[in-house]
Amino acid sequence: VANDRLFPPKMMGYIPGTCGACKEPVIGDHITAFMMSWHLDHLLCAVCNKDFSDGTQVCEGIDGFAYCPDDWQKRFCPSCGTCGEPIVGPTVNALNKSFHPEKCFACFECKKMLDGKFYASKDGNLLCEAHYFEETGRVCGGCGKPIIAGKIITMKATDKYPEVKFHRDHFNCHFCHKNLSGQKYKRMKGRQYCLTCHLELFE
Repeated sequence: VANDRLFPPKMMGYIPGTCGACKEPVIGDHITAFMMSWHLDHLLCAVCNKDFSDGTQVCEGIDGFAYCPDDWQKRFCPSCGTCGEPIVGPTVNALNKSFHPEKCFACFECKKMLDGKFYASKDGNLLCEAHYFEETGRVCGGCGKPIIAGKIITMKATDKYPEVKFHRDHFNCHFCHKNLSGQKYKRMKGRQYCLTCHLELFE
């Protein structure tokens, strides 16, 4: 009987009114599952061996076995790439992972929910547009917005300060705001200044 209780119910011959496991008549309290009747302790979850006598829902796996809800989810539902929990219902697939669409399809850095537009980090995590361009060093040092297209001005890194990129129209003197594209400039404390302002302020 113990072995029969874990046998895929759909593979067994069945006589109505008898138990799907032991084949004996079913009288009194019983479980109905797989269009068959079962004595209360004669149908077990294929993973944890728990019976369903306490009213636990019987879930049928695609393999024909009976499962408790927890084990059915673990075995047949994809795991969320963010929270790791099984996904039952709508799923968003991205970066070869699955996600809960309403609570987990979010930027790894700021946790902002993504509306379908997303980017991959160097580590394979979901990123919003702002954090993707921040990670790739393509956020304008002038306006703070992503540099998506157009000419880029790069202020090279020094021993003290990192490389900074700018939209061409936003590469301006930090003091007088004169555009420095194609012009000579000097750097002070990580900021760019036209020669005139640098002379007046620091020399």
